[in-house]
Amino acid sequence: MRTGRSASILDPVLCPALRDLTVRMWILLPPLFLVGASGVAALVSWSFQPGRPGLEVSPPVLLGFAAGLALFTGGKVRWSRDWQRRWLRFAYPAALFGCALGADRVLVPLLPTLLLGGVALVALVVVAFRGAARTCESR
Repeated sequence: MRTGRSASILDPVLCPALRDLTVRMWILLPPLFLVGASGVAALVSWSFQPGRPGLEVSPPVLLGFAAGLALFTGGKVRWSRDWQRRWLRFAYPAALFGCALGADRVLVPLLPTLLLGGVALVALVVVAFRGAARTCESR
């Protein structure tokens, strides 16, 4: 059990990489998730419907998941300022959720979504391995 921090019910579920996030990484996590999930959807769409020029994504679903990700990982961030912990921790997920409520279906080009999604997934994997290595070194 960790000392100095309260134990969360999500500790066994969350990856060790998400236990000690910087503020910058926490802010980048939802957009990387959005682009990575869109890239996976583009790959599936391209595999099953190769002649289709675009991909219809559902921003309410993706932004809702991104808001949940930001909300549940907000307690795992090393906040550098007290105002960040008070304001950003809940305002950023609320803004993402507000965008989810106001968004509708969007048609995005398939090839750029596929390429950017691959880059985003690689970035997420790099962040996960760096975070896991940092977590293991601190123990």
